[in-house]
Amino acid sequence: MPKAKKKFSQNFLKDRGVIEDIVAGCDISCSSRVVEVGPGYGALTKSLLRNTAHVTAIEIDKDAISYLRANFSGTQLSLVEGDFLDYDLKLLSEPYKLIGNLPYHISTPILFHIDRHSDYILNATLMLQREVCDRLTAAPGTSDYGKLTVTMQLKWDIEKLFDVPPEAFDPQPKVWSSVIRLVPRVNVESVDQEAFRRLVFAAFSKRRKTLRNALKGLVSEAQFEEAAIDPTARAERLSVIDFVRLTNTL
Repeated sequence: MPKAKKKFSQNFLKDRGVIEDIVAGCDISCSSRVVEVGPGYGALTKSLLRNTAHVTAIEIDKDAISYLRANFSGTQLSLVEGDFLDYDLKLLSEPYKLIGNLPYHISTPILFHIDRHSDYILNATLMLQREVCDRLTAAPGTSDYGKLTVTMQLKWDIEKLFDVPPEAFDPQPKVWSSVIRLVPRVNVESVDQEAFRRLVFAAFSKRRKTLRNALKGLVSEAQFEEAAIDPTARAERLSVIDFVRLTNTL
């Protein structure tokens, strides 16, 4: 097993059972277009190529890229060198299924990058730190509910598939992981999505304060009333629909 690099937050998946379960969660067929985020040294890639005709893999680690080229030559693998966060997923032109064991230290920026390309993704099966998965699937009024929850739940149906113990990796992380599946919602509420995002981020930037104080200068008392939102409530009490309604009054 190659040595993991801390700067890329690498934890290589080694448990074959977990690998097969993740691929099964992707719901892919021989005709599926698949994009893998950060394939590393190909643990998932190998299984993906047994189940579909072609995989596009986006990788930043030059050593991993050299390994993949040497060990997957002649297969239906297309390698894209570079940072996933810099890659315009619209360049792939056709809808695809996304899969990846995401590095923990940048999982939230990656999720937001995926969110901006929801029109091009059929589904996304991702392994993340369990704590992040709990935030993605949280309900209003809970401690895990926050800006990530609201932003992602606007456009995605999110399902937690299963948990993965530290022993499934080399080196072992200090935390548990979870695998989730994101499917774009068919009927997304009508709202200016950038304005929605700005409002949600502002509301949760001071989550201990009331909405009246957190959104002071952004939302007026009349707009709270028009949207039927209690200004003395905290952000974590509002549902996604509540934030949509409030955004649409601005």
